[in-house]
Formats: sequence, C-alpha cells, structure tokens
Amino acid sequence: MKRRNMAALALLAVMLLTACGRAADAVVTTEEMVVPEMSSKDLLVNSLEYLLEDETGEEAGEETAQTEETEKEAVTEDDGAEDEKATVICYGKDMDSGLLEEVITAEEITPDILLNALARHNIVPLLNTKALSMEEREEDGRSLIYLNLSGSFREYLMTMSMEAECIIMSSLVNTFTANYHADAMYIMVEGETLVTSHAAYTEALPDYTPGELMTYLTALQDGGEEDAAAPEEE
Repeated sequence: MKRRNMAALALLAVMLLTACGRAADAVVTTEEMVVPEMSSKDLLVNSLEYLLEDETGEEAGEETAQTEETEKEAVTEDDGAEDEKATVICYGKDMDSGLLEEVITAEEITPDILLNALARHNIVPLLNTKALSMEEREEDGRSLIYLNLSGSFREYLMTMSMEAECIIMSSLVNTFTANYHADAMYIMVEGETLVTSHAAYTEALPDYTPGELMTYLTALQDGGEEDAAAPEEE
C-alpha cells in the first residue's frame, strides 16, 4: 500500500514538473515570437507613408538650397550694382524744349560709352563714331575737356540742318560736361577744328541748350566772334 502511494506521489510529481516545464517553454516561446500582426494593406500604407516622408524631406532640402542660391545671387547683384556708376545722357528732340536726360549705369565712364549711349538717340552715328582721344585740363580757373572724334562725326553733321546741328552739339557737350564735371568742351575731328556748313567751332562750348547755341552761332555769323554774346546762365 505504501509502495503504491509512493509510486503515485512520484508519478504526480513527475507530471507536475513536466507540466511546469512545458508552461515555461510556452511562455518563452510566446515572448520570443511576439510580432504584430499586419495585413498586406497595412504594409502598403506604411510603405507609401515612408516614401512620402522621404520625398517631402528631399523637396524641403531642394527648396532650402534654391533659397540660399537665390540669396547669394541677390547679394552678388547688389555688390555689382554698387560698383556701377550712374551716367547721365543728355539728348534733345527739338529746338523748342530743353534737353532730356537718361540715367544709365556703367562699370566706368569712358568717352566711347557716352558716345554709344548718345547714338541710341541719334545724336552721333550709330556704328562708326569713336573718341580718338580725350583730355581734361584746368585753364584760367575753368575745367575744360578736349574731345577728338573720328571723321564720321563731321560727315554726319554735314547732312544736318542748323537746328539739328544745334541739338546734336548741345546734347554732346552737355553729356560730357555733366559726367566729367567740366565747365566747357572743345570738339575736334581728326585732330583739327570742327568745321561744318553752318559754323566753325573754334571755342570751348559751355552747357548751352539747343536754343542758346543757335543764338550764339547766329551772332557769330552776323557780327563775328567778338560780337557774339554768350547767353546768360541761369
């Protein structure tokens, strides 16, 4: 009887130990295999969300790079604008009104840049009028310009009426004296005094308007240079 009881107790103990071992294995196995269950639809949605987030990040990076590049270009343009100089171009269209002004910018002011700008307003020939030389001098308390132009300028003036010649000469003189801060300008062609069918420009011209220059040249023709009264400056 005791042997039977002992055998039964032993068998019960073995069964309990076996059951506990299986339960522990089951727990470990369950902990190791805990994986969230996801359907194919969930996986597709997650993949699309990841791609969208990646594209959004790339677009933000590109926009930042473009903004920085634009800012750099703006700074470069501002620096270039600061280096450029304002240039005044004076030109006339008729005898009754004064000269008009156009402000342009250039890296530097040179005679040919001024002539090219004047050519756009038909003050000098468009293609072949060049400044052969230019000199600035101080004489008798006045700042003077000596401008020597190519022969095409005289040929151009020879085709003009006296009124048109006054507009051209006034525009030329005012443009150069304004930009070089001079009081008057001598104009020569090929190193010689400029002589047209209407006048011989032996003297330095101040900043006359076309009408004032016409009055001056008419007085020269009528009574000689000593009788020509220069128009009063305002």
